[in-house]
Amino acid sequence: MRETIIIIIILIIIFGGAYYTQNFLNNSSDNLVSKLESLKTGIEDRNITEDDMKNKSDEIYGEWEDINKKWSIIVLHDEIDLIETSLIRMKSKIKTGSIDESMEDLDTSIFLLKHIKEKEKTSLKNIF
Repeated sequence: MRETIIIIIILIIIFGGAYYTQNFLNNSSDNLVSKLESLKTGIEDRNITEDDMKNKSDEIYGEWEDINKKWSIIVLHDEIDLIETSLIRMKSKIKTGSIDESMEDLDTSIFLLKHIKEKEKTSLKNIF
């Protein structure tokens, strides 16, 4: 009886941790994706100034740095490196005035963030 209770407690901790981790990944990924898509829309519609683009890209990258510290515990470092590289390229292209060229890196960042969210989702497909 005592062993059963210990096993149940361990399972609750494992599933609770998985639930919390999944929610954190989803929320932080959705937040970054929405900011990146907002920047993308502003660039496409040409209704955002270059200074606003620079400020917004700096803000997004700053937020990424905070998230990166927490994600490095959960997500593979190769995946994180791809996102970071893409965000740095986007930021530098916006700063140098290569706005149209930054769109590729912007789309890549959005794709990678959505991919991480799907890849880390708890499902039978990902377990087996």
